Amino acid sequence: MNDIFRQIAKENGTTEKAVKEEMQFAIREAMKSAEPEAIAFWKAVAPDGKEPPIEKVIAMIALNVNNRMYNRGASASLFYYSLKESY
Repeated sequence: MNDIFRQIAKENGTTEKAVKEEMQFAIREAMKSAEPEAIAFWKAVAPDGKEPPIEKVIAMIALNVNNRMYNRGASASLFYYSLKESY
């Protein structure tokens, strides 16, 4: 995952730290959404209401995209924890 942050930083002429800070800011703002689909997403990602790690959000978004593309269900937590080992 750090390679991705490094690449984004390089392509945008900034630092990995700045990329991560912007992503965390975006997560904080998105968690404020009153849209029902967003509320459901954040309850799945952060059932305790605390700001989740960037990696978890990315994993959950990837899972949702995959599920929508292939119209199948999967355990979000299993998917996340299988990815967790890679970063």
